[in-house]
Amino acid sequence: MLVELAIDDCWNRIGVKGDGSCPELKQHVHCRNCPVYADAGHRLFDREPPTDCIQEWTQQIAQTEPLEASNTAPVLVFRCGEEWLGLHVAQVLEVGAPRVVHRIPHRSTKLLQGLVNIRGELQLCVALRELLGIDSTSNVPPQQPSGENNSATDTSDNKQRLVVVERNSQVWAFDVDEVAGVTRFPLSELGNVPATVANSLARYSRGVFMWNEKAIGFLDDERLFEQLRRAIG
Repeated sequence: MLVELAIDDCWNRIGVKGDGSCPELKQHVHCRNCPVYADAGHRLFDREPPTDCIQEWTQQIAQTEPLEASNTAPVLVFRCGEEWLGLHVAQVLEVGAPRVVHRIPHRSTKLLQGLVNIRGELQLCVALRELLGIDSTSNVPPQQPSGENNSATDTSDNKQRLVVVERNSQVWAFDVDEVAGVTRFPLSELGNVPATVANSLARYSRGVFMWNEKAIGFLDDERLFEQLRRAIG
């Protein structure tokens, strides 16, 4: 068995995997951005590994956790153009300030914008609006200036954020115009996508739920990321 440590897993109780009541979420948006979560991770990795560590982790990784194990779903709520969207937090790695986009010669397109530096690693940056058929004129990603130093751009005058997601070991990043935070909604309240919604957006939505008097399109992450993989991979 793995060595037990006295770690307060607040992310499972009051964080994005809990009831979302942690006051630090207003600042960090996602538990993975919080220093408490990072400190717990360091403590786990610094512990003395047991002799059967590989076998134990193999068993744990093989146990897949269903996204909808309960009657509610935790989602990150954000805005692209005029559309409010929700993505299951299980797919979200982090939310941060926009990064400078490095274009890829002969590869960058309207959908594949280029590469961004995420914690020292270059990841693909895509235009979610392009895939969903949302007007993208309201947000133009920062261009790489001469002598660029990979630092995040100044967001003091806007609400734009960079959302980093992962599915099946594939990492993607995309800019959004605003992040409202993480919330939970009852799956029983998920309604049908209105007929007025653009075909592209409707195709990648599982339904719509109401939150703070806004209609939130709950994205179908399986379809969404599979199409990204096909279009870019």
